[in-house]
Amino acid sequence: MRKVSRIRPPFQTGVIDVGAHSVRLDVFDVTSGGQVRLLETLSRTISLGNDVFRHGSVSPENLARLAAVMSDFARKLSEYQVKVYRVAATSAIREAFNRELVINRVRNDSNLEIEVLDSQQEIRISYLAMRESLSARMNFGMLSGLFLIVGAGSLMVSYFSGGLMRFSEEVPLGTERLFDAYGRSPVSMVQLLETLDSQDIGRRLQESAGVEPSQPLVLVALGASVRSFMGQVSGGRECGESEYLELPAADVASAARRLIALDGAAVTGELGVTQETAVSLWGCAGILSYFLENFSCTRVLSPGVTTRSALMLDLLRGMHGGKGRDSFHDDLIAICDAVGNKYGYDPVHARQVSETCLVFFDKLRRYFDFAPRSRLLLEAAARLHDIGRFVDTRSHHKHSGYLIANMQLPGISPDELRVIAAVSRYHRKSGPKADHIEYMSLSAENKVTVLKLASILRVADALDCSRRRRFRKMKLVLRGHVLAIQVADSGDFRLERLYLNQKGNLFSEVFGLDLKIEEAPL
Repeated sequence: MRKVSRIRPPFQTGVIDVGAHSVRLDVFDVTSGGQVRLLETLSRTISLGNDVFRHGSVSPENLARLAAVMSDFARKLSEYQVKVYRVAATSAIREAFNRELVINRVRNDSNLEIEVLDSQQEIRISYLAMRESLSARMNFGMLSGLFLIVGAGSLMVSYFSGGLMRFSEEVPLGTERLFDAYGRSPVSMVQLLETLDSQDIGRRLQESAGVEPSQPLVLVALGASVRSFMGQVSGGRECGESEYLELPAADVASAARRLIALDGAAVTGELGVTQETAVSLWGCAGILSYFLENFSCTRVLSPGVTTRSALMLDLLRGMHGGKGRDSFHDDLIAICDAVGNKYGYDPVHARQVSETCLVFFDKLRRYFDFAPRSRLLLEAAARLHDIGRFVDTRSHHKHSGYLIANMQLPGISPDELRVIAAVSRYHRKSGPKADHIEYMSLSAENKVTVLKLASILRVADALDCSRRRRFRKMKLVLRGHVLAIQVADSGDFRLERLYLNQKGNLFSEVFGLDLKIEEAPL
């Protein structure tokens, strides 16, 4: 596949979504003006979720079916002379023990490369598409609401306010996951609701983002089952994938209660749908009912966004070659601040350390190489570096590393999360050692990244040791092997010099520069 940054419209492109129960292909035409038009859509049913959620791996039979379908889709892409495409797999392949074998078999048979989306990347891509869709209709910055991605094998729950995401979590549940895992007859709505209850979403939203049960919210939901269910509520009609739907929450809640009171056979008969669709609608109704009953939602929105259209928009963003500000940057920092709030961090100190880190980073990257997205990872680590004080002040750096390594940050890959955790872990006391398993398990490139970013974080933390933001205005001047930190002549800096001397050794080792505080008019 040619690099997307080298492709210029007009061109045809394709997106394949390998889900838990179906594999779908959308072929798009991108005009010279940047408009996107759907040319053709294809869908094939393959119950990968039934294999993975019950047995842990994709069966040989379904692997053969998947490879055959992907070969057909590859021929379709060739017919359209597609120049760039994206093949993404979500929950089922993501959790399959033999996912590497699946990827290899598909590549061998179809020459298509499957990209396994981790859940946090899936949340980011879908959220940005949802935000773009709603922003075209209303003032998104004025909304506060819950955002659900309701899939057959997974459920993503996020909270947004003031135009930014502030909480997000993956729940091990989907409209058909329990059926896949346990069989269709034993599953009850009680099990589904108990699974949701066990996540303590309401309490955690209150702790992190200050969401009160009585706070008015909109409920924004994506997913094929959501569109189908909303269509049933609004007159039993079929809804197009790109169709925008909005209904009063009371109407949706009432319809959901009626549906979940029925068994599978009754749903099939009453709605005139297949058993597979009935299962999906029943599960969707249960999920929507739970959130409508436990939160003060006023209306339910389905913005007409699919996983494929979200992937398509993300692909087009990538065509800019990564230039410009990350569309999700402010959301990620807002989520970090919400996590910090949950653990009782000092927001002023975290913000000051973060700002100082970025000043150092921007100065150093003129002379030193940094891995892609290093600036974002450093900023996140700086915001979160002290959250371990919630557990114990004495070894809070270790606790910070542990808490970060075991949380979910949308838009951050598992490898990147391990980097952020390690950078926070080494913001004080000793640097990495051979018996530090978390550090030694990193790739060679990520080890270097951790050393560079942790050394910057240590310096920034030292400069705000007084918690008085004395270095909020400063200038960095490089003279030979000395990096001078120039600050306005404003008093005694003995404490900052002491902490800088204690924590600056790693910086000198990594960058070969000595640090010096200079009092000078700026």
